[in-house]
Amino acid sequence: MSAATSALDTRLSPMSIKPPLQQAIIQQIFQSNHSTNLDAYFRDWFEEQCDAATGQVSVQTHREILRIVSFLQANLSRGEIVTKLHVQCGDEDLVAASIDLAARIWLTLSIGTLPNSLSPGTSVAWNDGCLSSTVHSVWSLPQLSDSIKLPKSFHAANIEKIAGIKIEWTSNLADHLRLEDDDTRVLIYHQLSFLEIHKEDRRSIFPDGLIEETICTMGLLIPSADKTSRNWFHKKQKELGLDPKAGTYGPLNAAKRQIEHFKYWRDRLTVLKQTFDESEPKTISLWWYDDRKKVQWYTFWIAALVLLLTILFGLTQSVAGVVQAWAAVRSLSD
Repeated sequence: MSAATSALDTRLSPMSIKPPLQQAIIQQIFQSNHSTNLDAYFRDWFEEQCDAATGQVSVQTHREILRIVSFLQANLSRGEIVTKLHVQCGDEDLVAASIDLAARIWLTLSIGTLPNSLSPGTSVAWNDGCLSSTVHSVWSLPQLSDSIKLPKSFHAANIEKIAGIKIEWTSNLADHLRLEDDDTRVLIYHQLSFLEIHKEDRRSIFPDGLIEETICTMGLLIPSADKTSRNWFHKKQKELGLDPKAGTYGPLNAAKRQIEHFKYWRDRLTVLKQTFDESEPKTISLWWYDDRKKVQWYTFWIAALVLLLTILFGLTQSVAGVVQAWAAVRSLSD
């Protein structure tokens, strides 16, 4: 048994997970080796979920929790998994929390409720049946029919700089593009490296096309070819330790920037775009960046420049008048 594989027998803990154990966990989940950098996934999701589950689960080691992941991948129902685990009387709640933890680790979705979880946002209730049905139901809501354009200027850097909508990052896929706090914050999912691995796994239970569409939203919001977006994301990534993969997708062409191109994220993109369009600058810096309406932008800054020059000329004349008066008084006294 290799050192990495034997590491799976270590106890679940919120402590930092080292690369050999990371590799063993990913290999066990996806049954293949990956060299992808998944530091952000383990730090911002895996370790946090294990921390939240401390004292609430029946499993003790990484190998035990990954065994439950394998049951989920086999599309067993919650009841079937409970039977597989040979639950003893009195352990039902601990086993239920273990199953929820395994689902969270596998899908980066807040399945169930872990009271100590630091992850805000949407929790996905799974009470019975197969997990795949529950996951599909998350993205089966009616879609808005409004036809709107998503121009190149509609990207995360402008959403923050122009509209003043704060960008916050999430590792919970169910919260992607969700507006909060009276539309003053928007959550963006950043665990794209982990999601890319899911795309290659035939056992993934995400709805068909969801992963590809999520990737498209990143190309829309953080287009790597756009210098402003690229610099903006690079700064955020360094500050917050975000998954660097999130900022590597090329921009969408005109056809893919039509709202009809999106199925799963259409509603949230529509609401975000409407909020972006309806926002009004509240500070001087927002006025400077807000060039969505060119004529209005030029009119405002020309008027501001005229006002500034008027004030400067007025001050200059006032100072000149004071100097002249002072000179006149001095000449009379002499």
